[in-house]
Amino acid sequence: MGIDCKWNWHNTGHQVWYDDQTFETLENTYPLQYYDDFLGVAGGQVFDGTYAWNILKVGLAGTPLVEIVANSVNGEFQLTLDAQNEAQDVVLYQPTSKTFDVSNGLIFEAGINMAVAPGTLVRAVAGMAGPHDLDKDTTANAAWFSWAASMSTAVETDDTTNNTAATGVATAVAGTYNIYRIDFTTIADVKFFIDGVRVAASTTFDMSNLTAGEQKMQPYFSIDKPVPETGLGSMMIDYVKILSNRS
Repeated sequence: MGIDCKWNWHNTGHQVWYDDQTFETLENTYPLQYYDDFLGVAGGQVFDGTYAWNILKVGLAGTPLVEIVANSVNGEFQLTLDAQNEAQDVVLYQPTSKTFDVSNGLIFEAGINMAVAPGTLVRAVAGMAGPHDLDKDTTANAAWFSWAASMSTAVETDDTTNNTAATGVATAVAGTYNIYRIDFTTIADVKFFIDGVRVAASTTFDMSNLTAGEQKMQPYFSIDKPVPETGLGSMMIDYVKILSNRS
């Protein structure tokens, strides 16, 4: 591993140190910095809504998992569906308080391993979003990476007046971590990166129609099968970093 530094990282005006092999950001000059490495007791942290995160787990008969992985070096959080023939949804989010304003030049970054490919009708997403919605296609305001059964990675933004179609950009490999970054530096031209490489560069993801209230979002990770189905799916999250200017 080598460490590089950019004095004007991606034209953000900020100095950023990063791993030149994985492109994980390491140190930076952003005034607002949020970081979670999911180090803690297996089964969760204080997920009662009074700390940073909360969880949602939908599944009556099955045992979907939303929890910190036991004895995981460096810390991992898992969202996993099982083969029970039912609708299931597992979500890691911060629903009670959307304290991140994407119009402040926010950067979302996460290390993610799609450990089990989504099964039939299963969809996984990771990024920034407003209110939770079981149907990800009707989410009012969001920008995220998305995976379906083919493991083809798509990128997608939604605001109140413009639903930008997902654009296939890469194929995830089960068991392999990649670093996914969403750059809101220019809200009218949101950019997506995988392992430091910009993806879907030919598409302009314009979220400038968001109102001031809708610009307030939360980090959001989910895997769901919205109708009864036996499909599987598992997302492992190594870390989450959010960098932002202050209002």
